[in-house]
Amino acid sequence: MAELASLDFKRQIDRDGVPSPAAGIDMDLVRDCIHCGLCLPKCPTFRTLHHEGDSPRGRMWQIKEAALGLVAFDDPRFQAHIYQCFNCRACETACPSGVQFGAVMEMARAMTPPQNRRDRMVRAILLNGLLPHPRRLRIAGWLYRAARAVRLPGLLRRSGAWKVLPLGKFAAFPPVGDRTPRRQPLPALTAAQGQRRARVGLLTGCIQDEMFHGTNRRTALALARNGCDVVVPDARVCCGALASHAGEAKTAERLAARTMDAFSGQQLDAVVVNAAGCGSNMKEYELQLRNDVQRREAGLAFSRTVKDASEFLVELGLQPPTRRITLRVAYQDPCHLVHGQKVHQQPRQALKMIPGLELVEMKESDWCCGSAGVYNLTHPEISEDALAWKIAHIIDSGAQLIASANPGCILQISMGLQRAGRDIPVVHVMDLLGWAYGDEGQKPPVVRRAMA
Repeated sequence: MAELASLDFKRQIDRDGVPSPAAGIDMDLVRDCIHCGLCLPKCPTFRTLHHEGDSPRGRMWQIKEAALGLVAFDDPRFQAHIYQCFNCRACETACPSGVQFGAVMEMARAMTPPQNRRDRMVRAILLNGLLPHPRRLRIAGWLYRAARAVRLPGLLRRSGAWKVLPLGKFAAFPPVGDRTPRRQPLPALTAAQGQRRARVGLLTGCIQDEMFHGTNRRTALALARNGCDVVVPDARVCCGALASHAGEAKTAERLAARTMDAFSGQQLDAVVVNAAGCGSNMKEYELQLRNDVQRREAGLAFSRTVKDASEFLVELGLQPPTRRITLRVAYQDPCHLVHGQKVHQQPRQALKMIPGLELVEMKESDWCCGSAGVYNLTHPEISEDALAWKIAHIIDSGAQLIASANPGCILQISMGLQRAGRDIPVVHVMDLLGWAYGDEGQKPPVVRRAMA
């Protein structure tokens, strides 16, 4: 009987012995995957690309081989499969073995060079050149709001110039948000209204505060109306989420340490976050600080204090607002809230507390919209596929307004709906709560009519 052909990696092991795993990859986490394949039906890139290498199971197998030296981290095929992942973590929700796919993917990306020139530019300009630098970020935010104030988005739409400009679709179809170049910063302390129930810190963030400052104000209002002293640190900090998701581990580690320092010594009961990607990242600072022995335990302790805004308010006992908003609203689950933080019902519970609001469910509300950190910048074609599914499901839901809980999702879905000719605003859950508690700023017309 002819001898069966042996696999290449088996011959290599026979010749060189069992390789030692690469430093930087936790092989215990990698081995948790039993390659059962139950994750495949929930993977958006497997749905689009129909390739085993672009499934969670396939990626875990490749990461194992790379960690053992059987595949190079800079192999173009390995790079393609690793960076084509949304890292939406829907596979974690589907997984019966509790595989921490997001953590393994971030470790692998930290060792994998950027895939192409576009990826290198996004890292150099946005992740390392802009977000970690508060002064540069303020200038960029001012320019963004000034462009909206002079109605540049309308000009881009009418001229069609958005179709050829870099990031033109986001410039031409901006979400509900800040329009005036100058705005009043949040006070260092917003005092609790009524009996004080907690003292919390509020992460105002980087992109969140420059594009959605009003959402931060309404988050502080909702917390204060529920008996919380709200502390905003003096230091403007980026939590490092986008850098971490993209594999910029050193930048992410530095920003994690800076964020912890900003909230230290404030005697806080919790650190509240209204951006799902930021909250997911901050709840995993032990991972971001894995190479810093002194700070790693402190990172774990800090992460235990981090709460999503809706998660915290529902656990505290949300006081029902009194103002009616008579609207049909569908909730879009941000991936890093529903899969990363396992927060699913709390945003819906908060929305149901608003008088007059009818919450409707959309199909595949927990599937990725294609924003996925900087994925819509580095892989726009695949991102557009995911966005198309989301827009179709929103239209089918019959909702008049979409609520979400992450700035990236709001930017992506708002752009998609406007481009499709649909007047369906996308706002934050905390926007709706804030308006129901009495805030008057930045209401889209459909909300103004619903509250008249």
